[in-house]
Amino acid sequence: MTRFCAVVSILIAVASGAASKEVTVRSGEHDGYTRLVFNVPPDTGWVLAQQKNGATLTVEVDDVTFQTRSVFGRLTTNRLSSLSQSQPGAALNMEFGCDCVASAFLFRNSMIVVDIAPGISLPPLTTYIPPPVLTREPDRESHPKRLGLKVDLKLPPLNMNEQEFRDQLSARLLQGADRSLLDLNLASVGPRNSSSVSRTALPPGLSSNVHLSSVLDDLNGLLGAELLQIGDRPTCFSTTELGFDHWSEARPFHSQLADLRAGLYQEFDHLDDERAVSLAKLYAFYGFGAEAIRVLGLMETQTPELTRVSAIAYIMDDRQMSGPNPFRKLQRCDSDAALWAVLSESELASEADFEAIEQAFARLPEHLRRTLGPRVSSILVDAQELEAARRVLRSVNRIELTEHSSVTRVKAKVAEAAGDDERAETLLSEVASSSGALTEAPLALARLVEKRWADRGAVTSQELGLAASYAMEFRRSEIGPMMARTHAVALGLSHEFDSALDLIRNLPDGEEVPVTLNRHLQLLAERSDDVTFLRQTLAMRSELTDLLSTDTAIILSRRLASLGFAAQTFALANRQQDSTRRSERARLRARAALMDGRPHQAMLELESDASRNAVALRVQAMSAVEDYAAAGEMSRELGEIMMANRYLWLAGLPPAVGSEPAGKFADINAAATALSEPPIRLPARPLADAANLLDDSAKARQQIAELLDSVKNE
Repeated sequence: MTRFCAVVSILIAVASGAASKEVTVRSGEHDGYTRLVFNVPPDTGWVLAQQKNGATLTVEVDDVTFQTRSVFGRLTTNRLSSLSQSQPGAALNMEFGCDCVASAFLFRNSMIVVDIAPGISLPPLTTYIPPPVLTREPDRESHPKRLGLKVDLKLPPLNMNEQEFRDQLSARLLQGADRSLLDLNLASVGPRNSSSVSRTALPPGLSSNVHLSSVLDDLNGLLGAELLQIGDRPTCFSTTELGFDHWSEARPFHSQLADLRAGLYQEFDHLDDERAVSLAKLYAFYGFGAEAIRVLGLMETQTPELTRVSAIAYIMDDRQMSGPNPFRKLQRCDSDAALWAVLSESELASEADFEAIEQAFARLPEHLRRTLGPRVSSILVDAQELEAARRVLRSVNRIELTEHSSVTRVKAKVAEAAGDDERAETLLSEVASSSGALTEAPLALARLVEKRWADRGAVTSQELGLAASYAMEFRRSEIGPMMARTHAVALGLSHEFDSALDLIRNLPDGEEVPVTLNRHLQLLAERSDDVTFLRQTLAMRSELTDLLSTDTAIILSRRLASLGFAAQTFALANRQQDSTRRSERARLRARAALMDGRPHQAMLELESDASRNAVALRVQAMSAVEDYAAAGEMSRELGEIMMANRYLWLAGLPPAVGSEPAGKFADINAAATALSEPPIRLPARPLADAANLLDDSAKARQQIAELLDSVKNE
């Protein structure tokens, strides 16, 4: 009897512990309202009560605890000022920072959605709703004076009970309100029960005679509704449900492995599924991803648990998953799922829960923190979360006796993101020259050469030799194409352009070829001599020309234009695949047309361009067609007074007046104008007229001498 009572007490305690529940609260900011979402189990009763400057939410879950740590991190307004709960199991108190009112509804039977918006509390809606009516033609013989007769509509849906009809109607009304098509004043919500709905039997061959739809349903979501897309987000699972901490025991790894492998197959070579799952978890826990995947491949059935184990095994080996990702869109979760979601997606989502990610990482065993720490930190750096990345690296340093090369490489990435280029190069050089860094050394060298190319720096002879040796050593590995690109770019940075081009031509087809070619050609256009540049660009095959990016084509076209190659300049600036930097390419085409003696074509290219460079090219085009007056006016608009005076002198017009000195062409123009004026004659006074002619002749000779000197200097 005593034993029976003890068992009953244990069952009661377990049941009581199972009844306690943590309810995660998520938040979102919308135009005009703030939204809170509470995940509750099905068949859960709840009550939202309005208060002065606030509201309370009561959930019928024993010892419920509301997890609200991440709520205010996503709010930008002051509609919700605070959330508090006096003790587990008590109601959640919401205090508002505005004259607001809260409304709530149940979504998909397991989510309580509370919206907080400016307004005042209204009295509750009446529970009595009159039945729909139908008007029909009156019976003129029996009721000659009545205009019509109303009768009740007694046609319920064939496959829809009352609750289902109300749920669909409510969903449509809420969609219309969120899409700003309806204006709903929601009253306070009383107690509801999220019980499952039982469907009525449907006779064979019949369908529902009521269908709720909207014209918006045919637009396939193109309107971008403001409603929070709760249904598209997968459900989070707890740390306990994943149970990663219990995938291994306290015993040594080899002892656990021997026991599980010894009992893996039963009589008649029948696989023990339970032991197989435990063996796969053990392999994954210790970082043996390929072995875990191979064990899981022996099993015929797949469950959600096995899918998660397989995903973690792929993460351990840093491989792309072959099936769907069970951790997709779970970075928002307040559990270990957030960490595995970050590692599986290899990028940080905007809704990621940083606290949950860092706590999950801190709970990992030391060997996994050493392995996964640099990857987590690198993802955080890519998302510009430098402080979080530093915290992860410090967590790894606390358990590392000597700093690993992977950690040093990530530290260099953090330093580069923080703008400390000198420290970044120092750390990368340290890893690249390390003899025991395995794959970290070539990756660090690739990053270092990448940085030198971006800064248009130079590589040392030691770094060039390392790039050549790594390219040869890893040519058959996954990083082989990357190391070949690193070697080619390092050759270009060292001005060994011919060797770099030969290496690029021998690269196997892949995405590394266009990247390497474009970087090499940009260095070629910027640093090579004219002979080397022309030898490589003029003899380039068409299949390589098609791989050029728009930026590279413009750089090459500009260098060819400076060397006077009009046809090649026009061809590179007139490619059909280029769709960006249109104005710059048009100016290059105009420049090529001017070199080719086609000024009218140049003006057509510059028709819609009002930039200073385009006006300067128009001046050249006007000069080529001998429209010196227009060329002079355009030069004056550019502020080039001396050049404007030259064109105005050629056009026979008076010089331009500006803030700058007029220049020699203004003097030439003034001298020519003075010489063209006739002398003043005095017929009534012969002696005075003769003296005046002599003075005028002397001035003319002086002006002619000055004019000849100006023309000679020009």
